Amino acid sequence: MKPTLGILGGMGPAATAEFLREFTLQTPADKDQDHYPSISLSDTSVPDRTEAILAGTGEEVLTKLRADCDKLIGWGVSAIACPCNTAHYFLRQFKDELSVPIVDIIDATADQALARARQQNAVPTAWLTCTRGTMRTGLYQEAAEARGLNLLVPDDKYFDEFSAIIALVKAGEMDEAGARWRVIYDDLTGSQQVPVLTACTELPLAHAASGLPGQNEVSSLKSLAYATLKELGAIPLARSGVDPI
Repeated sequence: MKPTLGILGGMGPAATAEFLREFTLQTPADKDQDHYPSISLSDTSVPDRTEAILAGTGEEVLTKLRADCDKLIGWGVSAIACPCNTAHYFLRQFKDELSVPIVDIIDATADQALARARQQNAVPTAWLTCTRGTMRTGLYQEAAEARGLNLLVPDDKYFDEFSAIIALVKAGEMDEAGARWRVIYDDLTGSQQVPVLTACTELPLAHAASGLPGQNEVSSLKSLAYATLKELGAIPLARSGVDPI
């Protein structure tokens, strides 16, 4: 019997749907029965994670995420994937207390970034794009340092635009999100031709809407799907812009 994946989603809903699509695309399967069963809990009531981090008021976020994980475990899942980068700041505070693993999106994306950067530069280097909350936690900076990855963090002014693009994706305004992302992307890669981590799960959707090619993007959604399949015991299909690692 195949293990059941629990998806802790709703942060945001479009990113959760895209994660499930990526997870399905990367699954080695020829028929329905080859795929993994999954249970998705889309908890859109979780307060804004970045606001909680910046204000130092994360107790409600922590409580809700823990309750959601306990609910998924009660439903019989074997592992949990949460397609929200900023939420992992809170998930890491209790994940070792759970009876099933949470697949870590930070580690998954950092591993993919290192693999991609090694192909392009003698000194592995990548840009970080994410929420201001994720940036402030230092989770990606720590993961990069541990892997010997030179992580470039944009000036603070960029994070206002990242937030605006993320909000557009959440509102379903994909054309504008894609257009604004293209400007930011061209600005960053024009000064430093290295991979770009889309380390908020709305940003891969903006990248897709921009019409830009995907080979220089390291998507946190694709990375999480890849790592989740490995956690479940599968050999993921590297056909979705991820590198076999």
